[in-house]
Amino acid sequence: RSWGEQNRTGIRHPLSAALPSWLGHFIDMPDQPISGDNNIPHVAAPGFGASEHLVVAPGQEARAILNIPGGQSDHPLSPSFGAGHADWVEGRPTPLLPGLPQHTLVLQPAAR
Repeated sequence: RSWGEQNRTGIRHPLSAALPSWLGHFIDMPDQPISGDNNIPHVAAPGFGASEHLVVAPGQEARAILNIPGGQSDHPLSPSFGAGHADWVEGRPTPLLPGLPQHTLVLQPAAR
């Protein structure tokens, strides 16, 4: 067997065990082959793995990376559900900083 056949992601949603298996499957992350093991920086083994990969050097925040398996949200209807999971599986670095602002919110006191 290849290492990918042996070492798989197997990330299940916290609520999937309480649902019928056919429904729980839709909220679990895809079961995929993954590199890594328990003794290297890319910690990944069946039933065990890193909850995030964060690499940042003081003063170099613009070059920082963050990978989160499963995405930023556990809510299946959220646009952030599963976002970034493929990058984590493939080991592609995702920038920590969000980039340039796209919106500005200005809070002002109410007029009297």
